[in-house]
Amino acid sequence: MSYMVNDRLFWPGGKKKCLTLSYDDGVTQDIRFLEILNKAGVKATFNLNPGLFGVEGTVAAGKKEVPHIKIAADKILETYRGHEIAAHGQLHTSMFGMDPARCTYEILKSRNELEKLLKKPVTGFAYAFGACDETIVAATKASGLRYARTVVSTHRFDIPQNFLLWDATCHHNDEKLPELTEEFLSDDPYFSFYSPAKLFYVWGHAYEFDQDDNWDMFEKFIDKVSGRDDVWYATNGEIEEYVRAYRNLIFSVESDYVTNPSSIPVWIGGVFNSEILCIGPGETKELPPKQNV
Repeated sequence: MSYMVNDRLFWPGGKKKCLTLSYDDGVTQDIRFLEILNKAGVKATFNLNPGLFGVEGTVAAGKKEVPHIKIAADKILETYRGHEIAAHGQLHTSMFGMDPARCTYEILKSRNELEKLLKKPVTGFAYAFGACDETIVAATKASGLRYARTVVSTHRFDIPQNFLLWDATCHHNDEKLPELTEEFLSDDPYFSFYSPAKLFYVWGHAYEFDQDDNWDMFEKFIDKVSGRDDVWYATNGEIEEYVRAYRNLIFSVESDYVTNPSSIPVWIGGVFNSEILCIGPGETKELPPKQNV
């Protein structure tokens, strides 16, 4: 005999699916990328290097050489309106092997410069080149950031246990993207001890669509996943904030009652129970009886 408590995380509105995107470098190709997202009502997080605003260059990295032109500082607010801006290091420096002071400076300076521009706190980060070791992660935490994205693909829809080592589901060029898209949109149960709710996280660089001539692939992907009532379209920061509110819920010893001390509503339910409970800010509610599984 085993019992399941009805205390698992569900997305806002009781939804079981969430889509988020994360794109790096703040290049001019983001303008076309954003036109696609805005038309579809999909949100994304853009990871920027304030020390490189307006710098013009090219990028090849073993592929076709294409422009790599950073959006100018005076265009940032207008370009990314309605989406999230996160830090990506001041100068997109690989911090592998650096001492804690230099790592913290590279991270914290980028956060500070973005906050001056946005006039609000910046909570997110993406590791330049995917470089993250214990020193870099510690520096990210010391810089007051709440989440940081790696370049590891899980090919799963799990909610991260450590938001400072946030692995994505996949890159947009991953050969498994079509298969993962179908699995995400399916209503088949998703097995995870932590939560039956799915988190589909896709990342990349918008200039890669020029390199690979596959803008149409991305447009078809967005057309397929957008406009659905059963999906929460969120930025990275919105997801971290919501999961943090869930993790701050206070449960009674016997899992009969729950209190939400945060300022945002949180939805919870059971793996095998269709009843989903919304606990509003400051509310205490009784949980449904435990299930014998």
